Amino acid sequence: MGTAFSIAVVAAYSIIAVNGYLMDLSVFRDAGLAFTSGLPLYSEDFPSSSGFRFIYSPFAAIIFAPMAWSDPVVLQVIWTSINIALVWWILKVVLRQLSIPRPSLVAAALTGVALVLEPVRSNLGFGQVNIALMALVVADCCGALPRRFRGIGIGIAAAIKITPAAFGLVLLVRRDLPSIARALGAFLVTVGIGFVFLPKDSVWFWATEFFRSDRGGAHEFFRNQAVTGLLARLGAQGMLKDAIWLLIVAMIIAAAAYAGHRFTRSGEPVLALGVVALASLLAAPIAVTHHWVYVIMLIPLGVAPQYRSWRPLIAVAVTIFAIGPYFVLRWTFPGGWAGELAQQVIGNAQLLTALVLFVCAVRVAATRDRTGSDAAPAPASRQDVEEAVPSPV
Repeated sequence: MGTAFSIAVVAAYSIIAVNGYLMDLSVFRDAGLAFTSGLPLYSEDFPSSSGFRFIYSPFAAIIFAPMAWSDPVVLQVIWTSINIALVWWILKVVLRQLSIPRPSLVAAALTGVALVLEPVRSNLGFGQVNIALMALVVADCCGALPRRFRGIGIGIAAAIKITPAAFGLVLLVRRDLPSIARALGAFLVTVGIGFVFLPKDSVWFWATEFFRSDRGGAHEFFRNQAVTGLLARLGAQGMLKDAIWLLIVAMIIAAAAYAGHRFTRSGEPVLALGVVALASLLAAPIAVTHHWVYVIMLIPLGVAPQYRSWRPLIAVAVTIFAIGPYFVLRWTFPGGWAGELAQQVIGNAQLLTALVLFVCAVRVAATRDRTGSDAAPAPASRQDVEEAVPSPV
């Protein structure tokens, strides 16, 4: 049943890839075209076919160059296929890290569920790059890369879209100084490549564009499910909003570092990665819904027998992230202040759910000790997994 559902969902996305319009992918293609044609990336002369500007680094435009030579529909099919394959691969790697038997088959059975999560739907619907960036981060943090290469994935991901740099915290709580050095080195190399091939664009991006916290959109944008979005929608403005945000960010980072350290000591790298992922999204200057692909990790955690006590909370979280009720922020609710409160709670449900998950994770981390005696029980058996996962056939 699980694999059959996955196949059906993949078929639906294939139809969308052929007949739809992946808007953000078209921007990436335009950036590749600008690079190959010698046109600027960050001015009015940017060759935008969608009307949207390019907000990523010059290095990103360079690696998008092959897209400029592809037919748009063919590109959409290829990009969608790659991202679906990466979702399966991410699930497999996390399942293997959780000691789930037959991770490849279980991942196939769970891929359909992951693909219906709203952040994943948004990524595939827009043709976004966040799934690929998550794959680079997971490769580094979940042991998919050989030790001598670890850190490079985070460095490259941060060079494309700055926010993955937050996952350097995972390496920091591990005290993995060589991987931190490799991450920093990979990042600096990619920045250097940008300066070599696109010097003017690089100067503009790193001196000006990089410091614009709203370059991804206005903070009150209904898709923004970071703390900045909640504050803006509640009416906080100017220096007051910034001061409140910075205070909350400091608290989130401190809590994430503490929890990540505790989970690392207890031998639970998936939880360490997960808590840092939640922190990076909650504390980001802007985190629209397609940034939240890290909720994919809830699915393997939900089937891991060692975390069976978490299943009710995970089930609620997965349901909310599958619905993605942010759209109600565009509605008008009757009922005065009560209606407005209901609208804010429902419309910010993804943010609030992530905050609940984060607080619960930090509280659980406080129970872990160095030996992991309070950590997860024994690794999953095949019988445990078969009871929790839909049949792969």
